[in-house]
Amino acid sequence: MAFKNAIIDDRLDKKYSLSYIYAEHTDDWYGRQYHKFPYDWDIVIDEELGCWFMNCMYFDDPKLDYAKLDKSLWVLYYKGEVIKIILDRDFRIKINGTLYDIVWKILSIKNNKILNEKEIIELLKDILKVYGVNGFWTEKEECTIYVRDEVLGEYI
Repeated sequence: MAFKNAIIDDRLDKKYSLSYIYAEHTDDWYGRQYHKFPYDWDIVIDEELGCWFMNCMYFDDPKLDYAKLDKSLWVLYYKGEVIKIILDRDFRIKINGTLYDIVWKILSIKNNKILNEKEIIELLKDILKVYGVNGFWTEKEECTIYVRDEVLGEYI
């Protein structure tokens, strides 16, 4: 697989209807109203595989006004299917004696009709290693990534 970080352009938007998929899954008023991204948005994509992964929204922090959690809704597009995934992340966590910069937790997988859970987890491992800390915006930054091998269950 050849995943890469990319900025969404008109070609990708038209090919995959990204702005409409984003509008269906975001809480961003501008995106929902106009079916447009509020600014340059990035994705992790493998066009040969027919697969991309996009962050659609971060969840509001129930304890703080106008704050967001690290918990977020992502869309995994795989061969025509849209799969909704809720991820959470922790920073600088030690697992089995190794310190990881980011540890991703899979909280929920929904609308999955094409892949089994293990296949999705393996795809996410490849995708999130390429995504790094912050996708296209910090692509060259070296960091260690760990993706937990289980779906932990959704929580707020």
